[in-house]
Amino acid sequence: MTRSDQRRGHAWGVLFLGLAVAWATGCKKEQPVESAPVDAGVVAVDAGLPDAGSVAQGARPLRFSNVGLQRVEDGDVTVTYTLTNPGTAQGREKVCLMLLDAHDLAIEVRWLGSITVKGGLEDTFEDQTHVDDLQWNQVRSLRLFTTASNDYCSDTPLKPASEPFRMLPTGAPVPADLSLPDPPPESAPEDFEVSGLQLRQTGTPAGPSLTFTVKNVSDHRASGSGCLRAYAQEGSRALEEVDAGEFDLAPKASSTQTVAVTFHRARHWEEATVLRYFVGPHGCVMSEGVGGPGHPVTLPVKAGSEEVQHDAE
Repeated sequence: MTRSDQRRGHAWGVLFLGLAVAWATGCKKEQPVESAPVDAGVVAVDAGLPDAGSVAQGARPLRFSNVGLQRVEDGDVTVTYTLTNPGTAQGREKVCLMLLDAHDLAIEVRWLGSITVKGGLEDTFEDQTHVDDLQWNQVRSLRLFTTASNDYCSDTPLKPASEPFRMLPTGAPVPADLSLPDPPPESAPEDFEVSGLQLRQTGTPAGPSLTFTVKNVSDHRASGSGCLRAYAQEGSRALEEVDAGEFDLAPKASSTQTVAVTFHRARHWEEATVLRYFVGPHGCVMSEGVGGPGHPVTLPVKAGSEEVQHDAE
């Protein structure tokens, strides 16, 4: 493909050559200089037709076809697709995959990769991403779209550059008759309401387990994880902090979970006098002191007590 700047350079060369001929033979008003012949490429540039790198001129939305989707047990998702460029300008764009729930709210938007498709041509691509069971079990449809190379898949509002392609989790296409929703905003601790906290010590090798209910009290999807911290006394630094539970919830939805709790050092169960449970978008990372002091958790009966021995019998 000839670059647009090369075409313009050739045009200027022809123009200078014509002027040189005119000066060499003498300039006569009654005998205008005959214009020099030019090739098709020069005519295209002089006529204002778009060059390969133009976005404003000659660009038309890319189209998806021959889309395939497959997810395996470990959560890896493979997406194959063909992109057709019906315009004359070369398309350099990012490919995005949006996961949607039963309410057509975006669970998450993933960047799959960057592509280049020349004007008037098509190309086939294969990309991979990973979607865990927590999100995949809520997915009811997915949408493929592209955005400009200098934009992001998670921009709000979205800036789709292609025609969106909508499909089911099976990969079967469905009409893309709905507009693309905005990606979910960053979750915050105040998006969640925690209740039913109970720590049980069964006396079995499995150790303690924490039961809780988390509700999304916001008007948008919210995701995050929990963190259980143990303290020797109020106001001291945490002896232990362990991740406890993950959630990705639609507005007003709730999740009740029971998760095993394992301290890095078993003796900290004996030393701890205070337990607190925190929720936030990043679990134990940057959650302490954010969104309040956490939720108090009643300590289980100390190991070696009569109740624990009774449970173990």
